[in-house]
Amino acid sequence: MEQLVKAIALENNLTVELYDASKKIAGDRWQVSLVARMVIPVDDAIDKGGIDPTKAMEIRQVLGDAVTYEIKKQRNFIDAREKTAVFDQLLDVFSNYSRPYLSHPDFAGRFVLKTFYDRQKQRLPDPRQ
Repeated sequence: MEQLVKAIALENNLTVELYDASKKIAGDRWQVSLVARMVIPVDDAIDKGGIDPTKAMEIRQVLGDAVTYEIKKQRNFIDAREKTAVFDQLLDVFSNYSRPYLSHPDFAGRFVLKTFYDRQKQRLPDPRQ
């Protein structure tokens, strides 16, 4: 069960939500998990991302109104006494390394394009067959 720890408003007007998704695995051992999730409105990303307007309709048709960026960091077999410290460490690492990347003004547009192209690849038949 995920529990929202905090929501961070980023400089690019997106909000990343951080969840504690830790779970007990055996005895006093835990799988400590941090999930960062961000919903990116496709229209905003297209408008601010410099995406070719002729491609915008196709992108909207394939992706819909929004896409979700999600990253999960976890550590396994953590002693119950260390659970909080390990989770706090995962939060610190996220803040120091991932937050600047997610805050970049071009992040939303690039992520929407990457998601669009990934979905296009999934829809195409494999040419080797």
